[in-house]
Amino acid sequence: MRAPGIRALGTCAMAVAALVMSLAGCAQGGSPSSPTQAKPAGSGNPACDLITPAIAAKVDPGLVQVGQYDKPAGSPAYLCSYMSKYEKVLALSVSLISPASAADITDAKKAPDCSAVDGIGDFACMQWTGWFRGEPGGASANTVLKAIRGKESLDLRIVAMPPIAAGTPVPDGNISARALAQAAVDAGWGNGTDLRVPPAPAVGPQASTKTLYAPW
Repeated sequence: MRAPGIRALGTCAMAVAALVMSLAGCAQGGSPSSPTQAKPAGSGNPACDLITPAIAAKVDPGLVQVGQYDKPAGSPAYLCSYMSKYEKVLALSVSLISPASAADITDAKKAPDCSAVDGIGDFACMQWTGWFRGEPGGASANTVLKAIRGKESLDLRIVAMPPIAAGTPVPDGNISARALAQAAVDAGWGNGTDLRVPPAPAVGPQASTKTLYAPW
């Protein structure tokens, strides 16, 4: 089943743009280096070649590529990012290690509070962090898919603004999770089995976000 698109959320696009770049760099180690101008698929950045503008548009029609990133110093990950072109905030970041070392693969599989996803790669799980976990101070609402396929490690995440003001839409962790999972399948990371995604936990502090699968 194809996941529905996600409406762009919140305001302050520049703040979230900076945040998503930081999260993408930290996801696989190191800090992002300076962006280069967006280039066509096949230009040498596997992260942007994997999650293309066409696939990002299925996550949300307003997402546009904002740049490709060289590997951060000390990190093996390729980075790519998308931001909503509207005056509301939604970001999609891609961090891909290819090839991944045994240590990279082990680290991905040890991701805390990460609930299993079926139908993607050799291993996949979903996290909900930040606002979803009740973190204070206007923390962003992050939905994160971590996956392993052969010797590749993927961190794919949606970063949205929390409902910090009256009338701000509330991020939906279930829709975000399904959109990320479908994007991975559309990018060729499906393994031929049924795609099953766990439900997002209730918003707020909790001991664990590991949950059972949700029906599609």
